[in-house]
Amino acid sequence: MTRLIDSHTHIWDPRRFDYPWLAGLGPLDRPMLPADVDRADGRVTGMVFVQADCDPRSALDEARWADDLDWAELAGIVAGADLRDHAGLSAHLDALTEIRRVVGVRHLLQDEPDDFFTSRVLRDGLAALAARRLTFDACVRHQQLPMLVSLLAATPALRVVVDHLGKPPVDAGIDSAEGRRWASAIDELAVLDSVSIKVSGLAPEARDAASLDRNAGAFIRHAVDAFGAERSMIGSDWPVSARLGAAATFAEWIDRVHAATGPTTAERDALDAGTAASFYELADPAA
Repeated sequence: MTRLIDSHTHIWDPRRFDYPWLAGLGPLDRPMLPADVDRADGRVTGMVFVQADCDPRSALDEARWADDLDWAELAGIVAGADLRDHAGLSAHLDALTEIRRVVGVRHLLQDEPDDFFTSRVLRDGLAALAARRLTFDACVRHQQLPMLVSLLAATPALRVVVDHLGKPPVDAGIDSAEGRRWASAIDELAVLDSVSIKVSGLAPEARDAASLDRNAGAFIRHAVDAFGAERSMIGSDWPVSARLGAAATFAEWIDRVHAATGPTTAERDALDAGTAASFYELADPAA
């Protein structure tokens, strides 16, 4: 059977945990559970749950909850951790490592101030992840990519994956000034052997389907060319990419990625499953 690992899917239940960012987002502000997840018409064989930015005080409970759900395809969990919590971080990470499917951590960087990227607390937090062989999902906006380059160059022991292609300026296009700056930063990140990239999450960055159709392919192609298929992994970003911006299904996204990259069989196997399995050191969810 051909493997397809969705390296970036979310679930949440506002009845159980508090998700402040969902307020006012009508298409998303309701329970999103494993039974609802887009499985690309049955093609998905494994999934990585990425924390859904609940109240940080509930991050450990959120990871335990996800791990305990009836979710046959769940192969890994990227849990939430507040890297600002210097005093409590060590105990939090130790507790996360006791959850069998936790493979990594995400602290959302996209809304952090610039000085956080150069702070001692962030560097110490990332070092604590590396010491526990936990990966880090770096979710930033394209304007923050140069700061991320500097940060990750100083933390070579940590395995990092950049979420959503670094949220490029989809509507402006890759030939815009912003697009060229994005491309330059992606090239700099790709030089760092410890960094991989998620080919995911462009739909919410586009104003509509026409903009996504016009510009997404060039961003996808540039990133995969820079990192190589062996450091690029496909993800749905469900349900955010299914309901916001140029909302699209996972099957449509997979087809778009394959069309943009024209992968060989080996490259397609890496994009679709091999890179995610290797990066996150995933066990077979059926095992």
